[in-house]
Amino acid sequence: MKPRSSQQAGFTLAETMVALFILALVSAAGSGLLVGATSSSKQIRERDAYVRQLDIAQALIRNDIAGLSVRAIQPDDGFSAAGNLFGESAPGGDPFLAFVRNGWLNPDYAAARSDLQWVRYRLESGQLIREAVIRPDAVTGTPISRRVLLEEVTRVGTRFQRGGEWSPDWIGDAGQPLSVLPDLIELDIGFENGERLVIAALTGGRR
Repeated sequence: MKPRSSQQAGFTLAETMVALFILALVSAAGSGLLVGATSSSKQIRERDAYVRQLDIAQALIRNDIAGLSVRAIQPDDGFSAAGNLFGESAPGGDPFLAFVRNGWLNPDYAAARSDLQWVRYRLESGQLIREAVIRPDAVTGTPISRRVLLEEVTRVGTRFQRGGEWSPDWIGDAGQPLSVLPDLIELDIGFENGERLVIAALTGGRR
């Protein structure tokens, strides 16, 4: 058997070029799949975070409404009549929903406060914000906790149901007993992406 000559050993230039071309195609395909998988994973994470944000917001709003109290809010101007629930479709800036809620946990009465809390909701710069005042009758300097619940919000509509009838607003000092509260409060929240979130919750403290 004759040994292979040096001319027969290795690959030709054409074979090498073809191999490199195939390798480049495979690498490009693999990179595309990797980028696509990474992008999909990021979208899934963002969607999961968005859903969690919606769940937390709904839970807080429902718990607040369920804890609604007949306890009146004393206006800080010293002249206006006290009221226990104020609600209207969000005009932006001013609170569109405000009331006193009970059930604010205070284990072993560790803090010098009651279980009542003045809660306010407002829409500012596309953010749905929950404000909690530690005392119902707040004065200058009373601590206020602010939390952004939702973002990219375009509108918030409110409805109040009492005895099967709906009203777009509720004024707790409008000549009716403070013990009269709606049976149901509904928030209709619209987002920039066109989605809607409707939250309907039974109120506490109603008679």
